[in-house]
Amino acid sequence: MIDPKLDASRAFSGEPLVDVSIPRLFAYHRVLRQAQALGKRTITSHGLAAMLGHTIASTQIRKDLCALGPLGRRGQGYAIDPLVEQLACVLGLEHDWRIAIVGFGYLGRAFAAFITARERRFNVAAIFDRSPAVVGQRWQGIVVRDVADMERTLAAADCNIAVIAVPAEAAQDCAQRVAALGIRAILNFAPMSLHLRGPVIVRNIDLAGEMAILTHRLSLE
Repeated sequence: MIDPKLDASRAFSGEPLVDVSIPRLFAYHRVLRQAQALGKRTITSHGLAAMLGHTIASTQIRKDLCALGPLGRRGQGYAIDPLVEQLACVLGLEHDWRIAIVGFGYLGRAFAAFITARERRFNVAAIFDRSPAVVGQRWQGIVVRDVADMERTLAAADCNIAVIAVPAEAAQDCAQRVAALGIRAILNFAPMSLHLRGPVIVRNIDLAGEMAILTHRLSLE
């Protein structure tokens, strides 16, 4: 078992992880927090797999955690508290992140409600829309601003991440504008790929594409 006083920042090399492993690490962090709430102090890879509903094999869990440093011992498992700390460090969850949402229709509202209820480190700090019926409304104390005023008002919100939830034809322009204002991470829900210059991190979430994967699998049964 690892030393509970392990310095998480020293254990991790700081090298970027493969993108495909990050959702798994986030899943580990989530269920380990649940284990903490239940008063557990240690857990094995098999126990972690069970908490995940056996959706990830214990061998994969050990491989993923091994990439983070010497976090456990054979037959003894992992000390939960330092492992949660280590995962939070690797995933950037030890910081508070401020989010700007561009497009506050059904999807933008659903995202705002979900992320603020689920993850305390993610805070919606600015909201923009172009609809006169939405602009001026308040959501949890935040006034929805006109997207036309974004250059004037977004900088004051000090956001790190932008969420694009606008129709496809408006997505590229909105993304270019938030990038020009200094935001370097964008979560894009519009059904199109964004093309941006400079060091901007873009993640495209294609909900219809995910549904197509399910319908494809169902068609094979």
